[in-house]
Amino acid sequence: MSRKLKRVAIIVAAFLLIVGSLPFMGLTAKADTTATGKYGNDKMVLGVLKNTASIPAIMGDASGDFNKNNASVEVKIYNSNNELNTAIKNGEVNGAVTDLVSYASLVNTKANKNWKMVGSLPGYSGLVANKKYKSVKSLKGKTVAIDKKDASKQYLVNILKKNKIKYSTGIKVKQIDSENDRVAALKNNEVDAAVLNDPAISNAKGNGAKILNRQKTSVAHSNIFIVNNSFAKKNASSMGIIVYVMNKGIKTLNYSTTYGAAGNALRKMDYNDKGAKYLTDMEIDFPKIHKVKKSEFNSAFKYAKSHKLYKGKVNYKVHTLKVKGVK
Repeated sequence: MSRKLKRVAIIVAAFLLIVGSLPFMGLTAKADTTATGKYGNDKMVLGVLKNTASIPAIMGDASGDFNKNNASVEVKIYNSNNELNTAIKNGEVNGAVTDLVSYASLVNTKANKNWKMVGSLPGYSGLVANKKYKSVKSLKGKTVAIDKKDASKQYLVNILKKNKIKYSTGIKVKQIDSENDRVAALKNNEVDAAVLNDPAISNAKGNGAKILNRQKTSVAHSNIFIVNNSFAKKNASSMGIIVYVMNKGIKTLNYSTTYGAAGNALRKMDYNDKGAKYLTDMEIDFPKIHKVKKSEFNSAFKYAKSHKLYKGKVNYKVHTLKVKGVK
C-alpha cells in the first residue's frame, strides 16, 4: 500500500473511532459535570406509597429504566403517609410521592421548607362502603375510615358536602393510617366505609364492598411528586431523566388502557386476586406529569390552613420547582 493510501486509511479509521465513541463521550461528559456539581448524578431515594400515583416510579425501578437512562434511583415503599413523612423528616429520602394536603403539612415545619413540588401525578380517590350501603347519603351517622392529615379527609369533606351531610356531625370518623388496614377494617365490619386509592379500592371491591364514588382517571387530582430542593439543584439532569422515565411508565399504562402493564409494580402493593381482576379490567387514561394547577394548590393549602395543618402564606410560586419535561 502506498504512503498516501495508508494516510487516508489512518484518517478514516480515526474518524470511525471518534464517531463510534460519541455516545460514550456523552456519558463521560455527564460524569464530568457531576464532579462540578452542576448537573449531578447523586442517588435519589424516592419514597412512595401503595397507590396509583406511585406506580410510574415503581415501574421505572422494576424495569431498570432509571439506571438505563443514567439516573441513580432507589425506590422505597411505605404503608402510609405517616410513615413516609417520618422518613422525610429523618432524611431517609430526598424525593417522594405524596398529596397536596400532606405536602402542606410537611412544609409547615421549618426544617422541611426546602421541599418543592415537581408536578402532578395520576391517581384518584374513592369512597368505598360495605355492600348494604347504596349511596353516600346512606352513610349518615356511620363510621368512615380516613387519614385526617392527608387528602383523604379533604376528599371526604367535599363528597359529604355535595350530599348535604356535615363532616363534623353527620358521620363518625376513624383514623386508620394505612389504606390496606382500612380495607381490612371494612372487611371485618369495624367501619362502614373508607376513603381509598387503587389498588386498595379494587381490593375492597374484591372483598364484596361497593364503590359509592370514584374520581376520574383522566384528571390529575391531589397526588404530586416532590423533591428536596438541595438535591434538585445539584442534580438537574437527573431530575429530567426521572420525570422522563416516570412519564414513560404512564404512557405504557395508557397504551395498554388498563393496569395490566403494571403487574410487577402491583405485586409490591399487596393486592388480592379478586382485586387484581377488577383492577386489570378497569379502563384508564392517565395524564402525564405536569405542573400542579394553581387552583388545586390554593384549594389544598387553604383547606390545610383551615384545618390547622399549615400556617403562613399560600404562595404557589414559592413551592413550585422547574424541571425539564414538566409543563
